[in-house]
Amino acid sequence: MGELAIRRERSVSGPRYRAAERTEKAAAGAKSQPPARTAGATVSETLQRLMTHIGRAEASTRESHRTLQVGEAVLDEVQSALGRMAELAEKAASAGADTRALQAELERLRGEIDRMTGGARSGGDRLFLDGDMEIEEGAEPPADAGEEEAVQPLPDWLLKGLGQNGIRPERLLSMLGLDKTAGIADILNALSEKSLANDAAGYLAALYLGAVISGGSALKTADLQASLEGLRQFMEKIAEGVSPDRAVELLTDGAFASLSDLEAQFTGGVAPGLQEFLEAFLLPEGDALLPGASLLALLAGMEGMELDLMLGLLSAVQSSAPEAGADLLEAGGEAPYPEASRTAVLELPEGRVTGRDLSGVSLDEATGELTAGGGADIAVQGTEARSVLLTGGGTAALRLPRVPVLTAAAPDARVSVSGEVSLEEVRLLPGASLTLGGGGLARIGSLRAEGEGVLRLTGGAVIVAPVREGESFGALPVPVVVDGPVLLAARAAQVTSAAGKPMAPFDIVWRTLLPGWSAITALAAEGRQGRAALMSGEPARLWLEKGNPSQGSPIQPVVIRGKDRNGQPAVRYAYLRWNESAGVFEEAVMYPNPFTVSGGEEGTDWVYEEETHTLRILTNRVSSVSGGAGLDANQAPFSGRLALADGIGPVELILDGVVCRVSEGGAFTLGRENEVSLLLRSGTSNLFESGGGWAGISLGEDTTLSIDCPDARESARNPAGTLTASGGAGGAGIGRDSGGGRDRTGRVVIRGGGVTASGSGGGAGIGAGKRSAMGPIDILGGTVSATGGSGGGAGIGGALGGPVGDIRIRGGSVTAQAVGHAAAIGAGVQGACGDILISGAARIQRALGGDPGADIGACLFGGCGKVQITGGADIGRARLWVRSGIPLQIGAETVTLPQFRLSSRALGLDRLSLTKKEAAQAAQAAIERDRRWVSQIQSAYHVLYHRLERSYGGLLGARQYLNGAEGPVRDTGEAGALLADTRRSIPLPSSQAMRTHGKRGTEDVRQLLR
Repeated sequence: MGELAIRRERSVSGPRYRAAERTEKAAAGAKSQPPARTAGATVSETLQRLMTHIGRAEASTRESHRTLQVGEAVLDEVQSALGRMAELAEKAASAGADTRALQAELERLRGEIDRMTGGARSGGDRLFLDGDMEIEEGAEPPADAGEEEAVQPLPDWLLKGLGQNGIRPERLLSMLGLDKTAGIADILNALSEKSLANDAAGYLAALYLGAVISGGSALKTADLQASLEGLRQFMEKIAEGVSPDRAVELLTDGAFASLSDLEAQFTGGVAPGLQEFLEAFLLPEGDALLPGASLLALLAGMEGMELDLMLGLLSAVQSSAPEAGADLLEAGGEAPYPEASRTAVLELPEGRVTGRDLSGVSLDEATGELTAGGGADIAVQGTEARSVLLTGGGTAALRLPRVPVLTAAAPDARVSVSGEVSLEEVRLLPGASLTLGGGGLARIGSLRAEGEGVLRLTGGAVIVAPVREGESFGALPVPVVVDGPVLLAARAAQVTSAAGKPMAPFDIVWRTLLPGWSAITALAAEGRQGRAALMSGEPARLWLEKGNPSQGSPIQPVVIRGKDRNGQPAVRYAYLRWNESAGVFEEAVMYPNPFTVSGGEEGTDWVYEEETHTLRILTNRVSSVSGGAGLDANQAPFSGRLALADGIGPVELILDGVVCRVSEGGAFTLGRENEVSLLLRSGTSNLFESGGGWAGISLGEDTTLSIDCPDARESARNPAGTLTASGGAGGAGIGRDSGGGRDRTGRVVIRGGGVTASGSGGGAGIGAGKRSAMGPIDILGGTVSATGGSGGGAGIGGALGGPVGDIRIRGGSVTAQAVGHAAAIGAGVQGACGDILISGAARIQRALGGDPGADIGACLFGGCGKVQITGGADIGRARLWVRSGIPLQIGAETVTLPQFRLSSRALGLDRLSLTKKEAAQAAQAAIERDRRWVSQIQSAYHVLYHRLERSYGGLLGARQYLNGAEGPVRDTGEAGALLADTRRSIPLPSSQAMRTHGKRGTEDVRQLLR
């Protein structure tokens, strides 16, 4: 339950949402604005558009269903006829058989096969073609054609949160077991007691996630539109093939490592900005949330949320809906509130204490001292507490700005700070120690210890105030144990790690290390991560282990996350080495620039980003680049990468022996809207290998690439420069990344040099990436070798679900190979190709299509335009296949049903004879091969049927969800009658549905869908 698999290939999409344009229009003045529209009208129109899309998809799916049903019926009859022929051949091979009668029956069955296959049509197109065909024993439908790409499922709490109807603040509080008198501490405690399976908690967590992605201001303003925009970005990132956990990490700039991390911080009350968010949404002056509309319905109205993504969400929400009696709210319905919270409350003169167990908490009204004993965790909220005495082992979460006196009287007293708290005086009684954690800022005025106390720091930032003028910060008279990345601005006689190793400070100077930053929010050091809350200008001192000087001081990487001057996320990588002679940590160059650059000025025309090892070219003044492989400060090898900025325009760059081999990200990204000309220096080798999902040489939108080796043509003695590019997990060798979009954008032109390109995981060698379209490809010269990635990538052309424009080969020597079912030059699996022209001096040394894809042209599950071979071009022994198949609409995507060659002539039945025993025995073997071939065609239909039923079930579920219908909506007429049995089988398990339509057993289904 709760699984959601989203595919990038799309055939229907709405207008794109652009927040910048919305802002510009708003600034243009009220006169340019259309009349105000209510939120209800907007949602109504959005749902109406979605219903229209669903209706169209349903109609197309019905036609696809008819086509598959006709084909399956014919295949069943052909298989039966072949079975009867096998019986005839067996009789003919035995002694005393009437071979003339048997031959006559064979001829009759052969005629029946031709009649059935010839009459099977979809519209005006034949489902099965006539003609000779080599029967391929291993030709099976691609695995991807039947099973959608598996991705990490979204958790149930997020799906339910998205599908939850809009809830007013007072109802949310009631669902948490609270009322209007609740304060923020009560809310935090209620959330800590309930998992996100609680509808209110899941709903708030979904809104919070969107607000964090949209930026800090959204956390404080209860801006529903900003939260929706953040959720839209999150869903779009998943649709690009990024896992939900990775999407959370990227879009929150590392604030959360995963969805489970977000869940833990949210329910634990330590998520950044959570208190402000909850106050804005749950304790507003007016209504903060729109009643009646679910987040999913509102998301559907945002431009950029494409149809198949919405349908997938709708289907997943419905599949994860609880049984009757659970508390998903209907608009205007009564909320089945959960049982009252067990949160206990102790009122203070200027605040309150909350927690599950307050038996160890007491207040001395005479002195105003609050005593916290026992082992239970509590939260102290208010404007001020006169004094706090910690006598137990539970954690006291301080959510108030000032504590005059904090006294630790327990061996392991614990305090958590999530905001900013001023601890004017901290006392450690004999035998006591204090652990200070959380992600907030604690300002300590003074600290006194009566005995051998210890201050342990596990997170956040601590600043000790100076006692004399001229001091930057004060001293700590007790040993300090730093357990994790903590900012401690203090003078301390002894600071050690949790392992007892001595530590030394490194002062982070804002203007030099973090120029223009406004805040630090998180740290990562020594393999651990921690929160921090420090504004620009505050003293920031990070403590690190010095290492063993006798073994050399290792370089320690430190990652600092925060906000720039505009409040946008910022990241800084620093590499620190302990200088024993100077007694300080110094910033070191960990990854020196491995590239040699000619032309332009550093900092203006190009920059080297050490943390990502990226040479970023900013203008067209850079003329050549060499290198790429380097050694870091510890003498370990590493690889750099090249990246062009967007919008440079025409760029001519000489590659003079560049090697970039990276395991993550792109090795060479050409940016967007650029015209890049790569010139290979004669005699040099250039290599680019990218990580998963990236092309070896990656073209952004509207970028063209030209590859040439001009100096090799000037003299035959100069060998041509070479370029080798390999994509990773769905990326093309040269072309588009995986999941980069459906617009056929960009162009590749190869004029000279030796070019070798390999796709991976369904990516083309040269051309489209997996589910990412590519524009035209021109080969005018040079020596080109291209291999498509297994799973559906062409050598030159389309990819798995990635169409490509026209392919024109007018010169050069070309070798192309595909693995799987793609064409060597042409279409990929479900990745159509435009026209193919091979002319002039072009020579196809070798073109080997996948089994049974064409060498040049279409493939089993992908079509192409016309193919022309003109002007004396040599294509060698390459086979041509230009039939494109029949397009089927399956949900929101279009797939190609191959027009398999199936007739008595294609099966070789016209050459069978039963007149002699030897001939009858040969006929038995031939008929058995034919039966296997027809079974393989049935498998292809079977897989497409599986996808269609699953898609159609999602369409019906979406319509039912939007309409609030009790059950599937049944159409009338011929199409409705044809689909009646399908609709009855939609709720059934897959194996039962397959038996209903494909007449195949459960074991066959399991074998097919492995």
